[in-house]
Amino acid sequence: MSKIRILSKENIQSVFTLSMALEAVEQAYREKDSCQGEVWPMVFHEFDPGHADLDIKSGNLNSEGVFGLKLVSWFGDNPSRGLPALHGTSLLFDLATGEPKAMLNAGPITDYRTGAAGALGVKYLARKDAKHLLMAGCGALAPYLIAAVLLVRPDLEHIQLVNPHHPAHAEQRLGDITQKVQSLLAPCGAALSVPISASENVEQSVRESDIILTATPSCAPMIDAAWVRPGTHFSCVGSDMAGKQEISSDIFVGAQVFGDDIAQCLSVGECEKPYQEGKLKQLCGEIGGVISGRLTGRRSDGEITIFDSTGIALQDLSSAVTILKAAEQSGIGILADV
Repeated sequence: MSKIRILSKENIQSVFTLSMALEAVEQAYREKDSCQGEVWPMVFHEFDPGHADLDIKSGNLNSEGVFGLKLVSWFGDNPSRGLPALHGTSLLFDLATGEPKAMLNAGPITDYRTGAAGALGVKYLARKDAKHLLMAGCGALAPYLIAAVLLVRPDLEHIQLVNPHHPAHAEQRLGDITQKVQSLLAPCGAALSVPISASENVEQSVRESDIILTATPSCAPMIDAAWVRPGTHFSCVGSDMAGKQEISSDIFVGAQVFGDDIAQCLSVGECEKPYQEGKLKQLCGEIGGVISGRLTGRRSDGEITIFDSTGIALQDLSSAVTILKAAEQSGIGILADV
């Protein structure tokens, strides 16, 4: 009889850190580039269009001997029932036998690995002398992205928050986001030593920034190409389904553009609309190729670089393996017969 380890949100948060997430996601990208990791076709199903749906991202990691999936469901009416609108579950299986190994709450994993992904775009594509970071979007992902970038670029000098759709929300969220960034850095042995401020002027903030992170549900560009100065880097994580767009398609013209999975970026990512409009002919490649050294990332200090992070199963699988190992060592979670 097989046994499966069941790990709750609290279990995961007790053993997983942003530093661990950065290592896990970077390894996932390397394995995808070396064909040791494979992304399987994404499944999307609507129970009730606009009200209830699910998506499944899956794949395998050969080096860890696992395959698995993450299923995220959204039921928009759940809050009125006293339930979360989103539920996420990750499952790990043995690649050699198919035996189930673990079931994990996917919520915290998604937050950590998404923050790590955006930061890796910064690590490998932003200018080395970049000092000013702009976080466009003040939702739940913002502190994870900011903290992860600070771990890979501790020499930043200033961080600014903007909320393009509701400008006043940046100031309202500033205290909570700052506190959360501090709490995410502490387990990694780091501290927040960079000032974080809020602005209601998106254009001015963009003009002053070297690195721009976007994490919103926008379906229309929030950032105009005329505002972007030469040498800016974008890590875009908000576009994860068809029709979404956070930055102007004109920004893609002449830019060095990389994704986490080319096919997914062109169908549901930030690259979708620029590609359809003919302003993006093709991506330069995937971020894994830059990390491995097989591809050249930034070629000059003056060019614009873009990382389209749509989110792939290998990020979740690599993170889940890391968490499972830590949980086994600590003896946490529930072991159940299956």
